Amino acid sequence: MNKAQRLVHLIMVVNERKTFTIQELADECGVSRRTMIRDLMELSELGVPLYSQPGPGGGYRVLQDKLLPPIQFTEHEATALFLAGQSLKNYRHLPFDNEVNSALHKFYHYLPNELKQKIDHMQQKLVFWIPPHQLELPHLKGLLDAALDPHPVRITYEAAQRKERTIHPIGLYTMNGLWYCQAYCELAQNHRVFRVDRVQELTVLQQQDVDEIKLTEEENIRPWIMRMDETDTLELEVELTPEGVRRCQSQLWLSSSIDICTDGSGVIQRTISSSYMSWAVHFFLGLGVEANVRQPTELRSLIHQKLHQLLELYKTS
Repeated sequence: MNKAQRLVHLIMVVNERKTFTIQELADECGVSRRTMIRDLMELSELGVPLYSQPGPGGGYRVLQDKLLPPIQFTEHEATALFLAGQSLKNYRHLPFDNEVNSALHKFYHYLPNELKQKIDHMQQKLVFWIPPHQLELPHLKGLLDAALDPHPVRITYEAAQRKERTIHPIGLYTMNGLWYCQAYCELAQNHRVFRVDRVQELTVLQQQDVDEIKLTEEENIRPWIMRMDETDTLELEVELTPEGVRRCQSQLWLSSSIDICTDGSGVIQRTISSSYMSWAVHFFLGLGVEANVRQPTELRSLIHQKLHQLLELYKTS
C-alpha cells in the first residue's frame, strides 16, 4: 500500500488497539522499522495522541482522546450530518456541550464554500426549535455517567416533596426541551422516571454500599420512554370537545388513545399510572370545559378538590 493508504490504515489500527509496537505495525504494513517510525511521527504531527513506553514490554499506546480516520461524505450526507448536529444547538444543556460545538465548527470549516452557502441558506429556512427552558441541570452528566458505566447514585429529588433516593440509572432521554432519567428506585422498589432538573444533589455510590439490584445488561432506555407502571394502573376515560381533541393531540402519550367522532369531539380511553395522577389533575383542569373526566373516580375527586381550592382562592370578599 502507498503512504497515504498506510497512514489512514494506521489511524484505524492504533484506535482499535490498546498497545502496539513499531515492529508489529511494520510487519503488518510490509515496511521497514525505520519507515514505520517516520509514519508514526507523521501521525503524531497530524494530531494522533501517541504515547511511547520505553523498555522491555513497552511500546506505543493512544491517549484517551482518539482521532478518527478521514471519511468522505457526499454533499447530501454532509448537509444531513451538519443539520443533525445543528438540531442540538438550541438545547441549553447537553452532557457533551463543548464537544458538539467543536465538532460543528470543524465540520463546517472544511466544507467547500458552495456547500457552506447552501447550509447557511437552509438554516434561514429550517430551524430545530427547542423550548428555551431556563432550568439548571448540574447533574445531567453525572446521571448519564451512572447509566453508561452502571453504578448507583444517591440523589436529593425535589418534586411534590423533597426526598433522598438511591437510584440505578438506565438511561436518559429528552422531550420538549426537558431531560428525563429512567432508573430503578430503591425507595419505590420499582422503575421510575425522574426530571433531571429536579435532581438537587447527587452522590456516586459503590455497588457494595447498596442492596443488590437485578438489572440486566441488555436494559436500554428506548423501551422505557413514556412507559407506564403496569403494576399500578387505573382506567382513564375522558370526553372531549373538538377543541379538547385538538389540545390533547399535542400530548404524545394521549394522542394515540383518542377516538374521534364525526362531529370532531372525542373520547380518551386508556390506562394511566397512579404516579401520573398529579400531572393529570392539572392538565385536565387546564382544559376547562373542553374535557370531562369520567374515570377514574379518584381523578374526578382530586379535580373536584382542586376546584374548591380555586374557588376559595378567587372568591370575592
